[in-house]
Amino acid sequence: MHDDYTPRYLTYLIARLYEQIEDKSTIRILTNYLDYTESEAEEALKNVESPELFACDDRIGSALLSAEESGNKQDVFNVLDNDFKIFNLVINYDKNNPPHGGLSEY
Repeated sequence: MHDDYTPRYLTYLIARLYEQIEDKSTIRILTNYLDYTESEAEEALKNVESPELFACDDRIGSALLSAEESGNKQDVFNVLDNDFKIFNLVINYDKNNPPHGGLSEY
């Protein structure tokens, strides 16, 4: 499943989860919904980078935990998909006019 998302997005997602929720919850989300092994998830948390695009207080962690509580995996995938769409919008915003925005280097 994590092949559906870009490496840049996954790094950014993990950094935000690291800031917002407990490590055990992050590892559970990565292993249950993004096909990470437990050791890959632990390694990703060890190498976490600070998120540079948005504030860490965007509540993606609580949104994923709430979706997970529903018991329907599709709810979690919907949260991830919507977050990825927002990420892509921000990254690709005004790529053709970098002085006015755009984060095309990502």
